[in-house]
Amino acid sequence: MLLKNPVTIVFDPSNKVHRAAVHALLKRKTWAETSLRFKHDPEYGSVADQVRAKLLLWYVEQEEARGMKRAKRVA
Repeated sequence: MLLKNPVTIVFDPSNKVHRAAVHALLKRKTWAETSLRFKHDPEYGSVADQVRAKLLLWYVEQEEARGMKRAKRVA
C-alpha cells in the first residue's frame, strides 16, 4: 500500500474558503469538514495555531482599515 502526502496550500486569510475551513475547525475542533490542508509554517507550533494567529491579524487589519475609512468620511 502506498501512502500519499496530502496536497497542502498556504493559508490565505483573505480567501473566503480558507476562512470557512478555519471557522469549521474552531466550531468543531476538527479538520474533518474540509478537504483543505494548509502548509505548516515552522514559526508556529501547529497549523491550528498558525491559522488562528494569521486570521486574527487579518481581522484586526480589516478593522483598522474600516476605522481609517470612517475617519476620512468624518474629516
